[in-house]
Amino acid sequence: MEGSAAVPAWLLNRQHAKAIGEASRKKAAEAAAERESTRRKAPASKLEKEATLSQYPSIPLSEYASDGDHLAINADYPGLRAIHRDPWIFLVSDLLSRAECEELMVKAGPHFQSSGGYSNNFRTSCECRVARHETQRLHARYAKLLNVPVGSLEAAKVSRYRRDEFFRNHVDVLSGTDFLENRIATLFVYLNDCEAGGETRFLSLPSQRSLEYAVGEKVCCLSTGRDVDGEGDYPGVIRAVLEDGSVDVDFDDGDEVARVPRSAVRAYETLEVKPAQGMGVLFFPGYLPSSPKAMRFRNQLDRYTVHEGCVAVDEKWVHQSWVWPSHPQAHYDGVETGAVGL
Repeated sequence: MEGSAAVPAWLLNRQHAKAIGEASRKKAAEAAAERESTRRKAPASKLEKEATLSQYPSIPLSEYASDGDHLAINADYPGLRAIHRDPWIFLVSDLLSRAECEELMVKAGPHFQSSGGYSNNFRTSCECRVARHETQRLHARYAKLLNVPVGSLEAAKVSRYRRDEFFRNHVDVLSGTDFLENRIATLFVYLNDCEAGGETRFLSLPSQRSLEYAVGEKVCCLSTGRDVDGEGDYPGVIRAVLEDGSVDVDFDDGDEVARVPRSAVRAYETLEVKPAQGMGVLFFPGYLPSSPKAMRFRNQLDRYTVHEGCVAVDEKWVHQSWVWPSHPQAHYDGVETGAVGL
């Protein structure tokens, strides 16, 4: 155009680089502000923590003993509380201090990536694996609780769920592992308090409730293929009762199965755990390789451990660790964060 001069390429490149730098700094500042907002929430007092724990069942630890099918843990570990039996589920109060929770958030925050392996309508969180050498003290602590060598633990994982994010019903064992090698314990720690949303809900725990075999009744199915394909017993409802006594079932995840015999339908109950900063949750998603049940169920799955991360209202941060019988096959090396070691 007459009266105008072309902008030199070097200037365009400089302007482009400047714009990218400003956008990157803005993103980092927003992430830091987000972490600071979560951090500044007043920590729960001792009385509040006791009140939180009192809402859960408390099974005497003297009743816990190794069943030979699952990993045997250190029942004398400080703060340990059993909240369910068969399968055993434990809480560990103050497993991490507030400072340790905040440091994990600082480490992971700048390195989050969308959680993989599932579609967006199934899992919507972000996550980061932290380099092993940056969490040596934490892993040593977990090893004492779990009675395992440090080398049996996967690299530490940190996940973040923003408002309306979730993780639908799932199990923690993995496909494609070596024979009789899979996750035998799950230990996760909430890194912040959540006043609303973000609960961990166990979906298919055994129940002594007698079934009526009525339309609309909540049930789990034992012989739909789910108990041998590594997916677990997902809950559903009876859609129809047929003349031969069998039932059609609609599962909560959208699947369905027809003509299920009554002998293959069971009652179930659920259990919810509310996020509380520093509190650990421990359960056993897979059987030990030495257990006869490990041969019966694909991926060594204990089908009673199906669970979900409920929709977040308050932003939720959680740190996960998994135990393998020997060395983890899901190595996930983790990123070098350059932050303080834990």
